[in-house]
Amino acid sequence: MLKAIIWDVDGTLVDSEELHRTSFNRAFAKAGLGWCWDRSVYGRLLDVAGGRERIRHYAAMIGKDEETLPVSIPELHVMKSECYRQAVGRGELRLRPGVGRLLAEIRRAGLWLAMATSTSGTNVLQLFRTHLLTADHWRTIVPGDLVRKKKPAPDLYLKALKRLGLKPSECLAVEDSESGVAAAWEARIPVVATPNLYTRDHDFHLAVAVIDSLEHWECASGAGGVSVEDLVRLHAEGVQSSRRVCLSCRMVG
Repeated sequence: MLKAIIWDVDGTLVDSEELHRTSFNRAFAKAGLGWCWDRSVYGRLLDVAGGRERIRHYAAMIGKDEETLPVSIPELHVMKSECYRQAVGRGELRLRPGVGRLLAEIRRAGLWLAMATSTSGTNVLQLFRTHLLTADHWRTIVPGDLVRKKKPAPDLYLKALKRLGLKPSECLAVEDSESGVAAAWEARIPVVATPNLYTRDHDFHLAVAVIDSLEHWECASGAGGVSVEDLVRLHAEGVQSSRRVCLSCRMVG
C-alpha cells in the first residue's frame, strides 16, 4: 500500500534551476572570476549533485586549480546561496505547474509528504519562507547537508525511509533528473520522472513513467492533470516491476 510520496525539490517541486544558474553567475561576477554558465553548460553540470560539488567539478573541467581561485569554493557557494536567497525574496521562484494542486490532493488522501533533496537545508528553509510550501505539511525533510553522498547515491532516500519508518515498497518518489531517478531506484523506491527544461534529454528508463507536466498528462485518469489515483496506480506498477527484477536477480544468482 502506498503511504508516502517523497519529492525532490529543485526542478521537481519548484521551477528553480534557472534561478540557481543565474545565482551562480552573479556569485562568479562578485568574486571576479569571469565565469558565466550558459544553459548548455549548466545543463551538463546538473549531472553533478550539489552546488559546491558543481563548482569544484567545473573548476577541474577547465583546468583551474582551486588554490588559485580568489575565494575558496565553500566561500563561493555561500555567495551563490546569498544571491539565490535574495532572488527568492524578490518573488522569482514558482512551483511547477500542477504541484500545488497535487500536494493538496495527496494530503486530503491521508498520504504522507516527504522531501529528499541534494539542495541545502538553508535553501529548503528559504522555500518555506516564501509560503509556496508549508513546513508542517511535510512528514520529514532530508536535505543534502545530512548525507555524505548525494544523488545518484541512494543515501538521501535511505535516510528518508528510516525517518518515515516505511519500506521502499510503501513509497513513491518524484524526480526530475536521471541522477535522482537512479538514487530512488538504488533505494528500491518506485519513481516517476517529471523532466524540466534542463533534463528533457535525460535517460529515464528506470522510472515507472515520464510525466512532462503534472498539470497536463495524456495518461491521467481525469481531465485535471495527474491525480492521487494516478500516483497509486503508478506506484503499484512500480512495485510489481521491482519484484520482477528482484525475482530475475535471484533466478540468475
